[in-house]
Amino acid sequence: MVSSVNSLANMEYMLYGGASGLNANTPSYLNGYRANTGFYGNYYNPYMYGYNNGYYNTNPMQQSVFNTQASTAEAVNNPQTIGSANDWNTLGEYYIKGQNPSESLGAAAIGGAAFGMMTNLRFFAHPWNSLSTIGKVEKTFADVKKKGTKMYELWSNPETHKLMTDAYARMHKLEGGAKSRLGLFKSRIDKTTYKALKSEMEAALKSGDKKAIATATEKIRVATNAKTGYIPQAWNKLKVAMGGKPSKTIAERTTGEAISQAVGKNLTEKGTALGLKGQFKHSLKGQGGVGGALMFGMEYLFDWGKIKAAFSKDSSTGWTQVGQTTAKGLGSLIGWTAGEAVGSWAGAKLGAALGTAVAPGVGTAIGAIAGLVCGSIGVALAGKFTRKIVGEDVGAKAEVENMKKTPEGQAQLLQLTAQQVMTDKKLDPKVALALQNIVSQANA
Repeated sequence: MVSSVNSLANMEYMLYGGASGLNANTPSYLNGYRANTGFYGNYYNPYMYGYNNGYYNTNPMQQSVFNTQASTAEAVNNPQTIGSANDWNTLGEYYIKGQNPSESLGAAAIGGAAFGMMTNLRFFAHPWNSLSTIGKVEKTFADVKKKGTKMYELWSNPETHKLMTDAYARMHKLEGGAKSRLGLFKSRIDKTTYKALKSEMEAALKSGDKKAIATATEKIRVATNAKTGYIPQAWNKLKVAMGGKPSKTIAERTTGEAISQAVGKNLTEKGTALGLKGQFKHSLKGQGGVGGALMFGMEYLFDWGKIKAAFSKDSSTGWTQVGQTTAKGLGSLIGWTAGEAVGSWAGAKLGAALGTAVAPGVGTAIGAIAGLVCGSIGVALAGKFTRKIVGEDVGAKAEVENMKKTPEGQAQLLQLTAQQVMTDKKLDPKVALALQNIVSQANA
């Protein structure tokens, strides 16, 4: 959030020539985007006196700060003559602390679940299509809940559980693809193809043959991912007119060596029971490793401003910040990969149990998001651990020192800390006092 506020503050600073929200005569996020027009404008403006400002239920110190914000123009226009060094240091320390808000594990879990849902945008882009197909897929996999059947055994067996959930997910896409759609990128799957693929999957499930299930699953994957809509059709016609080869039909794509190779890979990856150690190695090579690398890169993205500020001070401080960022990045990488591995391992067990007891769809969904949920929790835990090891970012300290050196920087520091104050439910009295000291001296 701080980075977003920082960007907004910089934009408003440039827009208003350095005055921004700390000048009562310029509208900004800090004064509710209200502009005053001289003494009489202030006199008749209820916000001048704190009435009807919507903050009656906030911390009293926040109310006091809010009531003084509208008259801090002098604090911005002449910052170096007001406020003691201790007051500015207090605001600086408060700003640095706000850059590393502690995330609860519950919030991390919710974020991971939301990310998992976002990876299946089809449920949001075509909600009715997605919901209306669940019943048909559940009917196809009904024997999963009947103890003693081959489908029950396949679903319950750790060596074939992922193979079955993959088949369930692909059948859901097949049922959705057979419904009417706009068809810009993917046209509706024709009845002949739909019936053939569905019949093959039903026969494979009934037989209990792992290779047959993997083959039917792969054919459905190819058919449902094929770009057959109006736009691809137009491109195909243009390509043929220019002497190129026409695109392969679904029938051509679902036969041949490519399918056989994909089936072999599918059986190897999803037809093997993995212990926790084996799941960790598998995750490191797959989604866990990719997610961990992404988390590592995001640490550098978020800390780029700190790194620049640190090097602006001296190279020693700069490389120290690089080391701190690297340590946090490695922690996030390990945290995500380990969390994703634990989540996938536990999710498979939980999904198997819920699939036979509740519904195959519920078990499939749990298994799909468990890794992402636990990966997010792993990052949150790793962040708490690495911050204790590396300590406070030296780049953040350098940023604050740079802001305190110039009127523009001090104005920005005032803006950022005032914004933090308004959302801080456990505001330190020292911070409120420091902010009020600067404001009162400006108005003296």
